[in-house]
Amino acid sequence: MRITIIALFIVILAAIFAVSPALMKARTTTAQEDAPTVYFAGGCFWGTEHMMSLVPGVIDVSSGYANGTVDNPDYQTVVAGKTGHRETVKVIYNPDMVSLQELVALFFSSIDPTVENRQGNDVGTQYQTGIYYDNDRDGDIIKALALQEKTKHSAFVVEIAPLTSFWEAEDYHQDYLVKNPGGYCHLGPDDFERARQTGKQEAPQKAEYRVIKPAEAKQRMDAGEEIAIVDVREPYEFAAGHIPGAINLPLGNLVSLVQTNFPDKDTLIFLYCRSGARSRAGAMQLVQEGYTNLYDLGGIINWPYDLVKP
Repeated sequence: MRITIIALFIVILAAIFAVSPALMKARTTTAQEDAPTVYFAGGCFWGTEHMMSLVPGVIDVSSGYANGTVDNPDYQTVVAGKTGHRETVKVIYNPDMVSLQELVALFFSSIDPTVENRQGNDVGTQYQTGIYYDNDRDGDIIKALALQEKTKHSAFVVEIAPLTSFWEAEDYHQDYLVKNPGGYCHLGPDDFERARQTGKQEAPQKAEYRVIKPAEAKQRMDAGEEIAIVDVREPYEFAAGHIPGAINLPLGNLVSLVQTNFPDKDTLIFLYCRSGARSRAGAMQLVQEGYTNLYDLGGIINWPYDLVKP
């Protein structure tokens, strides 16, 4: 009986592990499906897709053809200009990170809303600008924002309408500017930089005193993190034995030396000395200089691992 129960338990575990990847994939897909979506036609979809993909909080972006009269069109059908499709970007986003209002504002900043069927050097009905929505609540927000934008221009021909259809474009159009960095785009670096600054940004790191235990430091070093290990002892002390990979920046000249060797003040630094008090003094100097990713490793006398010795 005991053997039978154990065998049954093993079978159940195997089934759980076999199904888990599918469940995880299903959860991810469901989360994406539940996220809000908005559709932007901003001329050639290569640039608009790339711009929107740079926004913190945007989950997924894809290029396609929206609101035309033909099902499942291909690029050649669309560029013929007889189907009414617009080159459109589908944007799925996390509203906790970026709002619909912010995405619409970014879109308006990237287009010329006064011209019809054209953006940049691209001319044709497929390049007509527009914003398309899939629910009335978003539609009301977008219409209100469009009315505000309209007051800023002598003409305003951006389509604001419900989405009637969206067909994903061919694979070679997806992530086009990533695959072809030198490809033509009517948008420029300023547009892409605005995208990076849209929505919630990560809080900048603060320069503050932190301590790290030798065991944790060793674990992170062994894991291959890019760490600058700074030994603030005198050169003769350093030569007698030091942590592998350490650089000697004596305490008396520490500030000027660290600024020369590590001008990036976000550099991850583990600082140590033979004396814990001197190590702390060196760490505090660098905190005052604005180094944001600095850890006081303490006295080398407590370091429990091998040292480089002559």
